[in-house]
Amino acid sequence: MEKTRHRLGGEKRAAPPSKSDARSMALRSLVFLAEDDERMGRFLALTGADPGDIRALAGAEGFQLALLEHICADEPLLIAFAAAENLAPESVVAARAALAGPIMD
Repeated sequence: MEKTRHRLGGEKRAAPPSKSDARSMALRSLVFLAEDDERMGRFLALTGADPGDIRALAGAEGFQLALLEHICADEPLLIAFAAAENLAPESVVAARAALAGPIMD
């Protein structure tokens, strides 16, 4: 999560992204992966997704979560994606959490 400067001089955390913002980020991550054959090939191999089904899957929240989980699981990939999108890596992790929902015990 990105930090913002509180008006009284302290830091406060930015609000977590909305589910809509998280879904948008996931779709941007798909574009990021697709821009490089090696990155996309690795994602497809790890998830078992068929390249022909990507267009149909892109709108599914579970697929979007898988995209962000893939990005977040690989620190160099996370840093590269965050840099390409001009984001803090923490905001990508927060988007993944927004899509995953609360953790149940």
